[in-house]
Amino acid sequence: MPSRSLQARLRDILTEIEEIQQMVAKLNFAEFSQDRRTIKAILYSLAVIGEAAASLLPEVAEQYPKIPWRQMRGMRNITIHKYFQVDLAISWETIQGDLPALYTALKELIDSNPT
Repeated sequence: MPSRSLQARLRDILTEIEEIQQMVAKLNFAEFSQDRRTIKAILYSLAVIGEAAASLLPEVAEQYPKIPWRQMRGMRNITIHKYFQVDLAISWETIQGDLPALYTALKELIDSNPT
């Protein structure tokens, strides 16, 4: 059994998404791609998101198949194991296109399972 509850891990992911959104709120891609500090912070947050997803029991992924658990873990693996091969355009796409929908889906999951 994981040491932390499903709710706590989902809240961890939500917190990281919120922090990423705050970091890039006033940036465009060109600004983002030149800001090494923000890039490193965001890659760390993406790794935390993937680690939280990886620490969930397999039953969670089966029970909530619409959440992109595998992709979250995959992004973590890239940021940790292939750091110098990270494609900033893909990271930016993830931040702008995927994280808002993920945030909404996880928020709904938390709200529907308050325990």
